Amino acid sequence: MLFEERPANTSHLTKHIPALVKAYTKEEETCERMVPLLIKKGIDNINLEMFSEDMQKSVLNALAEELVKKGRMQDAIKSFSRTGNQQRLVEIGDSYSAVSLFGNAIDCYEQAKNKPKLLEVGERALRDGKMTDAIRALKLLGDDAKLTQVGDECVKREKYANAIEVFSALDNKSKVIAVGDTCLKADQLQLAERAYELAGEYTKLNTIGDILLKKEQLSEAARVYKKSGNDTMLVFLRENFQTE
Repeated sequence: MLFEERPANTSHLTKHIPALVKAYTKEEETCERMVPLLIKKGIDNINLEMFSEDMQKSVLNALAEELVKKGRMQDAIKSFSRTGNQQRLVEIGDSYSAVSLFGNAIDCYEQAKNKPKLLEVGERALRDGKMTDAIRALKLLGDDAKLTQVGDECVKREKYANAIEVFSALDNKSKVIAVGDTCLKADQLQLAERAYELAGEYTKLNTIGDILLKKEQLSEAARVYKKSGNDTMLVFLRENFQTE
């Protein structure tokens, strides 16, 4: 053979291995020593700016893992969020979603900026009738068209309270008032009152006061008149029937 293949000379690398292992071990040990103190201090009260960015992440991830073990999930989420540990945030979110704690799952997916997971949990919340969670997830996705469809479907199914919540979250006053009108026709006065109040429709709110007056529910009428700003009827009821 003209040329003999020789093994690469790695001695210049090998000699650095003990120092690298020592440095890594030292950092790991430092994190371990710090975690119990930081748990006592509280995630909201700690300042790690004196350390390098990598060291800060190591400490916060170690802290978060210990918080998970202790069941202090909200603090763990805060800690993982500070390091941008999206994988662990999604894993925790999945564990919450599995037991239908959709609000907590949404917290995690929001911090992880994981839109597919937000959509998934939003649709699950819809199926389970957890409207507040569904609305929040879909709002975070900016999917107003989907939310409008959800609200319309709630009206069709006569789930007026949910429809009011959806359209109110969208700030769609005309839709909220329309649901209020439907509730009024169905003599569901409390829901109609809520819809008109949320939409700032005080004239129609006053109409509910008139209906309650006709039903001789004077205290309730006075309460609604107060919301609608009908001072004349408030004085009338107070002077003649001692309502508050």
